[in-house]
Amino acid sequence: MSNNIFHAVLGSGSCGNSYVLYDGASSIIVDQGFSFVKFKKKFLALGIPIESIKAIFLTHFHPDHSNGIRVSSNKLNVPIYISKEAIEKEPVVFKRLNLPLDRLNEFEIGSCIKIHDFKINSFKSLHDSGGSVGYYIENKEDKITLISDTGETTKEMEDYAKKSNILFLESNYDENMLLNGPYPYKLKKRVSGKWGHLSNKQALSFLNDSSFCGDYLYLIHLSDKNNDVELVKKLHTNNKNISNIITCPRGSFINILGEGEA
Repeated sequence: MSNNIFHAVLGSGSCGNSYVLYDGASSIIVDQGFSFVKFKKKFLALGIPIESIKAIFLTHFHPDHSNGIRVSSNKLNVPIYISKEAIEKEPVVFKRLNLPLDRLNEFEIGSCIKIHDFKINSFKSLHDSGGSVGYYIENKEDKITLISDTGETTKEMEDYAKKSNILFLESNYDENMLLNGPYPYKLKKRVSGKWGHLSNKQALSFLNDSSFCGDYLYLIHLSDKNNDVELVKKLHTNNKNISNIITCPRGSFINILGEGEA
């Protein structure tokens, strides 16, 4: 079982996303969709020194993932890492974010970035925000894969998950709830399309196809209107290959032990 990396979900879903990895000396953040005041309050509640934060990595430009990165970078004086492809494909959104260029680092998707003892690799995700990525992160014996906001999974994602002991995996919607729910038809098609989000069934299929059997599985980015926490839990009741399965409802705040509050 993982005994090196402290991992936490500061928030997951349309109200804001942010994930923390801390190795006892340094921490990195993936996404920051909150105000800095809210982010700082959540982060300090973990008992981790905020000075440990060394970098913020972004999956994509949608507001629930990116709203807080400019102020956080300025307040913490830490670099921001964004795929070069995202900046090239979404120039208007990128300009609107008004990010500090002196702390901005563009990377080629697939390249490896080293931050202290963290090695961060990116891979393409399929989402309607250009240059979207997921991450595979190594730190000593721990290997972490984060897959969020993707309409489909890929063999590359499966390969990363298979060798990971910690997996953050989107499980956004139940197909029947989405079909019969309040969203307009166009939005339903977007959510369920190739460039949208993963359904509960897609997430379950991914786990089977990747043969993930690690220490921790975080099921993230659950929709509050098109999903149900108990339904998600039920789908994974018989999975005995994963030590800890943690379902993260919208707005959840969950630490390494799966303890927290909605």
